[in-house]
Amino acid sequence: MDILQLSNYLDQLLDIDFIPDAKTAVNGLQVQNRGEIQKVGLAVDLCQATIDRAAASGCNMLFVHHGMFWDGLQPVRGLLYEKLSAMMRANLGLYSAHLPLDMHPVLGNNRALADQAGLEHLEAFGEYNGIKIGLKGRVLKISAGEFGKALEEKLGSPVRVIGEGEVETVGMVTGGAGEILHQAVAERLDCYVTGEAAHPFYHAAIEGGCVLILAGHYATETGGVKAVGKRLAEQFGVETEFIDYPTGL
Repeated sequence: MDILQLSNYLDQLLDIDFIPDAKTAVNGLQVQNRGEIQKVGLAVDLCQATIDRAAASGCNMLFVHHGMFWDGLQPVRGLLYEKLSAMMRANLGLYSAHLPLDMHPVLGNNRALADQAGLEHLEAFGEYNGIKIGLKGRVLKISAGEFGKALEEKLGSPVRVIGEGEVETVGMVTGGAGEILHQAVAERLDCYVTGEAAHPFYHAAIEGGCVLILAGHYATETGGVKAVGKRLAEQFGVETEFIDYPTGL
């Protein structure tokens, strides 16, 4: 299987053409390569470190959540040149999926986080650009502190809990989606989980009576790429490797 065939499969699996996203997300195949795909590297972020590690591990392709072109149209020089030239020297292709990966009902970042948090009775939640990109559900009633501690153990990284009280209804949107806290408050959810949020959302959570849990932008977005890697291995027998490069944010 070559990268065009694999990309076509991923386009359909993740509904790339039907999910609106930022223009600079450039969802789909971002960098082509030559030859058969024998090993796929999986990473949250496309950066020089993940490129170098993928090349050193013999990957022919990288599948990432945050791709190469977030800064928009720019000359191919400096750091962008270094990334592209390193990938071309290593014959390393690149496929990126942002919101399509966040919201996939089976392989998505939000689904992975919901499973880790033990959410049941899942429904779509968190409107962004006219679509709901997150999930909401219920957990067995638990204190906010204990819920945060359990999530911290599942993710293996620090979790910040803002607010107190019992938690039963939970909304979540992975990554940096602090603004969707307002929707959780409006729906009278007990708790809202995201990766990171700006300073004002502390007060919005306290005053809105909705526990805010910040579980890390990186940590909440590892589940989707891992799930896609597992699917590719099962579907095509291709070797996969998760390239862990946490930012601590």
